[in-house]
Amino acid sequence: MISTLAVLPKRGSALGLRSWAREMAAVASCVLKPPPFPAEALPRGDGRGVFVIPGFLTGDWMTGRLRGFLLSLGYRVERAGVQFNAGPTKKILARLEERFLRFAGEMCGPVAIVGQSLGGVFARELAHKYPEKVRAVVTLCSPLKFPVTTNLQPFVRALAWRYDPQWVARMERIASGPRASVTAIYSESDGLVEWRECLQEEAGACRNVRVQGTHATMGSNPLAQAEIARALAR
Repeated sequence: MISTLAVLPKRGSALGLRSWAREMAAVASCVLKPPPFPAEALPRGDGRGVFVIPGFLTGDWMTGRLRGFLLSLGYRVERAGVQFNAGPTKKILARLEERFLRFAGEMCGPVAIVGQSLGGVFARELAHKYPEKVRAVVTLCSPLKFPVTTNLQPFVRALAWRYDPQWVARMERIASGPRASVTAIYSESDGLVEWRECLQEEAGACRNVRVQGTHATMGSNPLAQAEIARALAR
């Protein structure tokens, strides 16, 4: 299962201990001095719903800045209810699905999903499973091609025994575009995941958007936030 999900970067890759250290330094800086929201005028949310999913090894505490930004635009925002995203375990997948379906039911119509890293992978899977309940998906530095090249592979190895084998078997479907519009935001400065693996095939309402910044702090990145606002308004 490990080789199916993640592999270590090859020698000479831009991903390694240095890039990991840069990512951790960026997280610390973001916590100590959060960047401001974008200063430009952006499309309003008008009460529409957005479900936000955190990335691997993080939780809802990591998406607080992003959720605050979406709230400031007038969206109704729902967190995923995940305190620690250990990967595609049956417990986490069931929790996400329950929260998402309840939120979509409360909104009485399709909602958008924004997912950071692995959260974006989960977002695409929900869009495939419930196409009538998802109007748009935005992924932030989310790998779409497996196995993922990442320096977090040792953590995947340590946790993989808990993963749902049925979810792993559906990974090829994730790379295909769901019925909803999908915006994949990626960064060539990504220090945790090979950025080329975050690109989707651009067809129909599926598009890739490049943003400068680190992987772990993309949800707090004002440039990414502006792109998220534009994507949700399309």
